[in-house]
Parts: sequence; structure tokens; C-alpha cells
Amino acid sequence: MTVNRARRTTRHALAGSASLLLIATPAMAQETAPIAAPAEIAAPQEAAPAAAGAEAPDAPAPAAEAAAAESGDSAFATEEVIVTARKKNETLLDVPVAVSAVSAADLNRYAATDLGKIGQMVPQVIIAKTGGGGAGASFTIRGLGSSALDAGIEQTVALNVDGLQISRGRLVTQSFFDIQQVEVLKGPQALFFGKNSPGGVISLRTAGATDEFSGYLRGGYEFEAGERIIEGAVSGPITDTLKYRFAGRASKMDGYIDNVAGPVTMPSDPDFPTAGAAHGEDPGTREYLGRLTVQWNPNDRLDSTLKVFGSNLHDNGETAGTELLCDEHPRTLDLLSGTYVVDPYGDCGLDGKRSLGALNPDRAAAYPGAKDGKPYTNYKSMLASNSANYKFDSFLLTSVTGYWNYKNGSFDNFGFDASTAVLGYNEDKSDSFTQELRLASNFETPVNFTTGLYFEHGSRDTTGNGFIAPVGLDSRNGQYNNWTLLTTNSNSAYSAFAQLSWKIVENVELAGGARYTHEDKKLSVGNSYVNDQFAPLQITAEEGVFTRGKFSDDNVSPEATLSYHPTKNSTFYAAYKTGYKSGGFSNPSILSFGQTSDVLGFKSEKAKGGEIGAKGEFLDRRLTITSAVYRYKFDGLQLTSFNPTPPSFTIRNAASARTTGAEIESSFAATHQLRLRAAAGYNKAEYLSFEGAPCYAGQDDASGCDSDTNTQDLSGTALVRAPEWNVTGGLTWDSELTDNIFLGLSSDANYTSGYWMQENEHPLAWQGGFTRINASARLYQGSDAWEVALIGRNLTNKHYGVASSDKPFGTPDEVWVSVGRTRELLLQGTYRF
Repeated sequence: MTVNRARRTTRHALAGSASLLLIATPAMAQETAPIAAPAEIAAPQEAAPAAAGAEAPDAPAPAAEAAAAESGDSAFATEEVIVTARKKNETLLDVPVAVSAVSAADLNRYAATDLGKIGQMVPQVIIAKTGGGGAGASFTIRGLGSSALDAGIEQTVALNVDGLQISRGRLVTQSFFDIQQVEVLKGPQALFFGKNSPGGVISLRTAGATDEFSGYLRGGYEFEAGERIIEGAVSGPITDTLKYRFAGRASKMDGYIDNVAGPVTMPSDPDFPTAGAAHGEDPGTREYLGRLTVQWNPNDRLDSTLKVFGSNLHDNGETAGTELLCDEHPRTLDLLSGTYVVDPYGDCGLDGKRSLGALNPDRAAAYPGAKDGKPYTNYKSMLASNSANYKFDSFLLTSVTGYWNYKNGSFDNFGFDASTAVLGYNEDKSDSFTQELRLASNFETPVNFTTGLYFEHGSRDTTGNGFIAPVGLDSRNGQYNNWTLLTTNSNSAYSAFAQLSWKIVENVELAGGARYTHEDKKLSVGNSYVNDQFAPLQITAEEGVFTRGKFSDDNVSPEATLSYHPTKNSTFYAAYKTGYKSGGFSNPSILSFGQTSDVLGFKSEKAKGGEIGAKGEFLDRRLTITSAVYRYKFDGLQLTSFNPTPPSFTIRNAASARTTGAEIESSFAATHQLRLRAAAGYNKAEYLSFEGAPCYAGQDDASGCDSDTNTQDLSGTALVRAPEWNVTGGLTWDSELTDNIFLGLSSDANYTSGYWMQENEHPLAWQGGFTRINASARLYQGSDAWEVALIGRNLTNKHYGVASSDKPFGTPDEVWVSVGRTRELLLQGTYRF
């Protein structure tokens, strides 16, 4: 059983936050081969048969041990990690980029099937799903990110899914599964990922097809939230040149937040009290996902991979993952009566309880999109990408075509309490098409190049049926909502890049290049309807009056990197980098009088700076260490400010900001059975100048607010979701219990220091430092045929927030908070064939 133990230990010892212990197997190489390095322009490697169906590849133990013996390394040395940070196959230790990689085994160990959980596995990453409408989510790396509260903003950190570049936060709504590898690229990424990503890139690569028929079936039950899960995949050949993979997943969750709301009567609408809690538990998610992969390799020169990924999600509304922070009980202003209505059910703490009321069904019948008055979200999405490569003798030509379409419809109570003083039905539809072409040389000379073109066209239409005052039914059509706001956005981006790399000597390389970007955006926004009882209040712009605007910008972003490899398994590098994200227009939830295109417009965001990194393997390749120090300056950082009355978000540019920090990640193979890992990151992200920052609700002159302009000076303060410290550590231990039966144990702890949850730095929006602890125990067969696991996340049941904002029409001491998921205990079984 020596071989089985080595094989299983190699795979199951690789896990957890900041883990760098990934395995580059033939199956993995097959997936990454279409993006080959110039030196690797050759026939794609054939995928080796994998019992796990490429779900979590294993390393062939005899080959690994033979290679280790030949090199004199330890027989349980870590294997090479293959990443594609520069759109070619390079080992993690060779690539001169600050990148963290998470393997399929890492993800499966802690059942990380959404972007929030994936983000927790990488130091200095926060992925926050928010409950205030708008873009839906915020992605933050090293304290740099964008607000989620305005649909008009693109994220400073981009997502890349199977080559498809995405800068909209809405994608965080859905789950991800059957993933082969995740790479997190930190710092500006100007060259290789389409439109620039000044804060970094989170790249997901899903599992590919296999040469032999294989697959898996998995089912699980999570006890704390009552979540039921089933997923699986089948994969194999169709012909000698064509193979497929189909993967599917379904889940249903009751919830981890109790809704305790009861009926409340609004003074301005006494005959129609609220309906109390719409759902006893939130978020109440039901989700169905499916992905088809078809790979075609007709000859040694041509390969093509098509992936189509569809999702359908329903839950209890966009605010379903939120709670309120306040002093005693939530209070909401009844706009018409001018009095505050007390919610006697809310307890104003992050404790797994909330009080959110549903709209009276009789009123809901006259509210477009409200259905029965209970909050809900329906989200449907399709992502498709086709990556094709043709290999010439000295060149590799790559084409990546992408398409993303989604429709999100949601009705919710945006007062975040038992009253229904602030309501909205928001429908968001988007289409995005991208096309990228790259050409990489493979000359037998010290100088080579990579160049490419990128095109993107997108459109996004939103409809918002808003409500802030119970004025009654419109005499013309009987509608109860106050207004209907229509917003149309379109954008076109054209981009080109080139990079030259020069091997000055065998172990020293200088690489430099630049990306040129031109982007056009258009906006049309206006109220197609204003309730005739609401119009005299003159809160919103007039019915039928539309505001239109155009934005156009050009940019050149250069970068240069010098790398030195003193030994085979070590790298030192120094890089100068720049980044860019274009400006555009806010998409407010309320279009107020005077909000012209100039008021709604915001400028582009730019970054420049550099980093120095060192990577290496030590102690016979048992110890791996990667590290970096960095300093970047950002001009025109795009932030969202919120005006509680009337409740509306707009985007503005901060003058300048800077991030300075250092990070280190390590992994150590102590024995065949025991693997250790640790990581630490220090990051100081602060505004250099932000004199026009918005005040928070209730802020006065004594606390720093200029009452004449309703602004404050936040220069020298920390950015949002920018903790100074992030420290992680963990271990994995695997042992044979009986003949061919193994036990695997893992545990990881993550400490995050305090951070602000919203841009205006409301005193209640400070999240203090906290620690999360995850652990798992697995019983599995050495041949990989089956596995039973008990997986625990956030075992100490820490309640914490990731984003917040002032409560609409609330008192000054109230903010709503998007909370992280509380404790999870998942029992999961897997069968592979």
C-alpha cells in the first residue's frame, strides 16, 4: 500500500487558505495547454485517465517519486504549480507576478462553491455580496475595489471565467462548481486580461473533458442552514478528436438568518398594515446550474474548447443576507406624516436575526413586479466562451470569444425593517460580447513577443419601480408605486497590447509592454412614469423627461518587469505597473431634479506603482515560500456616495489613494502525512486626498462634516474593506486506517483585522478584527472511488459584516449590513467512476 498512500497523501494533503500545494498533472496540463508558453508550442498533451474525472486530479505517485529520486529531492517534495498569469503555462515559482493559486482539491476540501468562499481562501481578498441593489457585489484585493451599490460602476478587480473577461459584480450572485483551478493576480494587470484591471484579476478555470469515460456524483446536507446539495459530472470521448464534459448542480437552502418581523401600521396608510415576515428564514436560496464543455483536437496544430455555463437562481430578495445595526430599535420615517415608525421586532445587532416586513398583498396587487408582496430575486445567466489555438512553427495564434447574458429581477423592502416605507422592484438585463486575438512568438533567439487585440460591446437596461411614500393609487392606471425609472447603458471598448521579452542571459529576463484602450459609453435615464399623487412632492424628475450623456476616453498603460532566477527553483523580480479603468455614468435608484449627465458622470481611474517579489523552494523542495512588497498610487478612485433622503446612490471620484504593503505565503511538507501552510499580509491602503467625501447621516460640524456642502475630509483615512492585517495558518494530515481506507483531517484559521464597511465611515460601519476557523474530516478509499466528509466553516459562529450603508429614511444611528455566512456543518458524500 506504499504507492496508494503516497498517491492519496499527495492529493489530500493539499488544501486550505493560502495553500500553494497544487499538482500539475497531465490532466491539468491538457486544460492549460491551449494557452501555451512560446517555448511550449507543440502538440497539446493528452489527458491522462483520471479516476476523479478531472474533478480533483491526482499526481501519479511512481513518476513523482522517480523524479524526486533522480533530482535528489525528498520523496514527498511538492509538485510544480502551473499558472497562466501571463497567458502561457509557467510554474508558480517562475512567473514574475504576485499570484495565489487554489486547486480543485483545495476548493473541494472546504466545499468552496461560491466566490465569497473562494475569496476567503486567498490572503487580502474580500468578495462581498451586498443587499442594496446596484451592481450586486464588490471585489477587493489589497484594499482596492469598487462599490456594489451603483449599477453604473465596473469593478476595479475583474473576473475572468474560462477566458471571458467580466467587470460587473452581478456574477457573484451565482455559485461555481467543478472548478479545476483559481488564480488570484494581485496588483494592476494591464497587459493580458482584456480591459485593464487596476486592482487585480480573479481567474477561474473550470474542469475540462477527459480522454476516458469518467465522472462523479456528490450529495450533501448542511445542518445549520438546512441546505441540500447534489452535483455531478460525466466526461469522456465522442471520437478520437472530440470529447465532452457535462456537469450539473442543484441546491436548496432554508437560511441562516431568522426573520422575526410582525405587522406594522404606517400612519399615512392605516388601512393596509404590513404583512409581517415574508419568510421565516433567509436567504432561502434555490439554484440550478449546468455546464457543457466540448473539446476538439483534430490535429497537432489546432485545438478548440467550447464551454457554455447556465444558471437559474431564486432567493428571498437582494436584502436577504443583511441585518441592521442601530442603538435600540429600527425606526423609519413616514414621509407624508413626518413621523418615525418604530419597529418593535428588530434588535439592532449582528446576531443572525432580522426584521423585514412584506408589503400588504392588496397593495402589492397594484405594484408592478411585486407579485404577492414578498421579497424575491430571480436571476438567470449564461456564460459562453470558445478558446481556439493554432500552432505555427514559430507562433501560437489564440482566439477567445466570449458572451455573457443575464437577467435579474428583484422586489424587496429597502427600508430593511418591518415597515414597508421604502420598496423597489428592479430589473437588470445585460448582454456582453468579447473577442480577443493573441499572437505569441517562439523564436530561437533571446527576444520574443506577445501581442493582441481585444474588443468588447455591452448593453445593460434597467427598470426600477420605486416607492418611498404611500400616496395611494394613480388615478390614471391604478398603480401603487411612486415612479418607474428606465436606464439604458451601452459601451464599446477597443484595445491592443504588445509585450517584448528579452533573455539578457540564460537566467535574467527583461519584459516590457503597454496596452492602448479606447472606450465609449452612452447613457439614457428618465422616469417613464410618475404617480400623479406623488409628482406634486417634486422629489423625482418629471415623467417623460430623459437625461442623456456620452463618455469617451483613451489610455496607454505600460509595464516592465525584470526577473532573475539564481537557481532552478527560485525567482527574484521587480516590476513597474500601471492600470486603468474608464469612467462613465451613475445609475441612481432615484433620478432627482437637477441630476444632469454632468452630475451623473464620473472620470476614469488610474494606477501606477511597483512591487518586488521573491519565490523559492527549500529543504529538498519540501518548503515553498513566495513573497512580495508593493506600493501603488491610485488617482480618481471611483467611489459611491449615498444620500439617505431621498435614497439614492451616485458615483464620485476620490482625489487620490495609495496602497503600501508586504505579503508572504508558505507551505511545508513535514512528513508524508502532514502538510503545514501559513500566510501573512500587511496592507496600508489610505486616501492621500479626499476632501469632498460625503458625510454620513446625522454627522455634524463637530464630527467633521461641512454642513454647507454635506462633505467631509477623509484624507489620510483607510479605504473601504482594507484591513491592515490578514494572517492565515493551517495543516492537513492523512493516514491509512485499514487496507486501502484513509482518514484525512484539515484545519485552517484566518484572522482579519478591522476595516470600514462603507465609504462615508459611519461610526457603526467599523467591523472589528475577527477570526474564522474551518476544519474537515474525510474518510476515503485509496482508489478514489468514494469519499465521505464532514466539513465545518466558521466553526466559532463569528457574526461579521462585509459591506454596509446608511439606512434609507432611518435615524442617524442606523446602518444596514451585508453579513458573512455564519457557521456551516456539511455532511457530504462523493462517488467517482
